[in-house]
Amino acid sequence: MSGAEWKAMRQIVTPTFSSAKMKAMFPLIAERAQTLKNSLLKESLEEVNVPDFMTRFTTDVIGSCAFGVDPGSLKDPESPFLKMSQKMFKIDRSTVLKRYRRTFFPKLFKFLNLRTYSKDVGTFFTTIIKKVLDERRATGVQRHDFLQIMLNVQKTETNFVMTDTLIISNSFIFMLAGLESSSTTLSFCLYELAKDKHIQDDLRTEIVDCLERYGGINYEAVCSMRLVNQAVLETLRLHPPTPLATRLCTSACTLNGTDLSVRVRDPVLIPLYCIQRDAQHFPNPDKFNPERFKETNPPGFLAFGEGPRSCPGARFAQLTVTAALAALLSSFEIEPCSMTTSTIVYDPRSVMLKNKGGIWLKFVPL
Repeated sequence: MSGAEWKAMRQIVTPTFSSAKMKAMFPLIAERAQTLKNSLLKESLEEVNVPDFMTRFTTDVIGSCAFGVDPGSLKDPESPFLKMSQKMFKIDRSTVLKRYRRTFFPKLFKFLNLRTYSKDVGTFFTTIIKKVLDERRATGVQRHDFLQIMLNVQKTETNFVMTDTLIISNSFIFMLAGLESSSTTLSFCLYELAKDKHIQDDLRTEIVDCLERYGGINYEAVCSMRLVNQAVLETLRLHPPTPLATRLCTSACTLNGTDLSVRVRDPVLIPLYCIQRDAQHFPNPDKFNPERFKETNPPGFLAFGEGPRSCPGARFAQLTVTAALAALLSSFEIEPCSMTTSTIVYDPRSVMLKNKGGIWLKFVPL
């Protein structure tokens, strides 16, 4: 989507993530965070496959907030919704090549009618959304979620036609942008905290204080967790889920200080990982140091993008990750276990940054 169509959609989507709407939607996130904690209490905590649990958590959050359903992934690892979402994000050479073809050869990708996920995945999620839309129209039931906001826009917006196809597409985008990136961020953050007990203890002290002050995991409590938010941002700096950002040139230019010319419609790759590990921007760049974000986001931090095409759901992602950390750190001490890798080695097969050896940690109930 580009040009006027993109601008119109952006103007519709951006208010979806306003503070008022996030506050109304937050109980759905908080409920899943509590379920995450309770699910872990039922498991063997000596060696926890962290990405598995975090993916099940974010699947339930996205399912509830974007699709209006309860996937039940934390309660049932065989949940059809979970299985289909995993199929969407599966890692193999064919999928990786298709994604790069879509970036560098979009016209060819469209001409060949290629897909980055199988047809049955699209059919599964489309059927779910259509069913929920039909039920809400028939019953008049309203819910504080992304789907309801799109429905309300469809009823009231006169300058933009919000079709069911666009509602379905936006729900897919919500999942693609938020599910795995949030679970990956949570996994890496817990890994870094397990390796630094001092920082973990500082975060726990703040979490317990905020939960007591505001009466549990609610919007006000999570928004007050300054240190936790700093840790989340530092995790995104060290381990940006998507190490590259892609953009399409809309106006020919020559990059300052170089003779490199970029033509209209040239695809541009922005190396987020390299920029955010540059010592000119971040001294001692390989060290996990949440204090970097004590004042404001420093120059060179691009995990959510920059400018008019920055991620509109950044606040939603931060609330989701912070709520999960609040539920976990207030209930468990996180430690390395026998399967914890001493360093992070990224899996070269993965489009998103993932540790090749997985992330396994020990959860000690408090």
